[in-house]
Amino acid sequence: MPIGTIAGTSVGAWVGGCYAAGVSLEELARYWKELRWYGVGKHLVPGPVWRGWTSGKSLWHAIHTFVGDARIEELGIPFVAVATDLTTGEAVWIDRGPLADAICASGAVPGLVAPRRWAGKWLIDGGVVDPLPVAAARSLGAEIVLAVDVLVHPTEKRFSTPNVFQVLFQMSTIFQKRIAELETVLDGPDLILRPDFGNRPPRYADIGEAVEIGYREMKRCLPMLLRLLEE
Repeated sequence: MPIGTIAGTSVGAWVGGCYAAGVSLEELARYWKELRWYGVGKHLVPGPVWRGWTSGKSLWHAIHTFVGDARIEELGIPFVAVATDLTTGEAVWIDRGPLADAICASGAVPGLVAPRRWAGKWLIDGGVVDPLPVAAARSLGAEIVLAVDVLVHPTEKRFSTPNVFQVLFQMSTIFQKRIAELETVLDGPDLILRPDFGNRPPRYADIGEAVEIGYREMKRCLPMLLRLLEE
């Protein structure tokens, strides 16, 4: 069994893929903390709006800055990025090829980021059909699966007058939360982390607090993980 494996969807693919490529978590956290609204805005410059609000090129360049031309099959840690086939609606497990391209395909949020072309398929965000990729992790040989559920429950969000982006993200959250609940029942992880964001879901422009909340949740679950590893 591999010492460690990583399966990631959407932003999870970004973090997991970068870590598998040797990027430190401290470097990733620093990038997100320093991003702010200006940095987020650069990634959302309108592109071919008939396919998505933005082309995703800025996101690709940001990811490429971290991982360069690394290929998945050459990583030190087995990794798979999960995307969704726009035509069939099936999950696509990307376990080889350019890492930056795979991460972008996994995070191509429908309506916001244009779909990515991959092996003759148009791919969108893997969270549409597989927000908690437990089966993908097991496919890499993992015997103990630690999952991280960062989806905020739909009822915990509050709106005054929702704009188009809030509507799209809320719709996506509802779908992903329900699918994640089904996946937990059908093929549950051995341990699942659920950071408590309360009624203030994390924002890309102010991710520092979310990082701290995630750290506290991992610290809380660490004794349970150690017991699993000792069994």
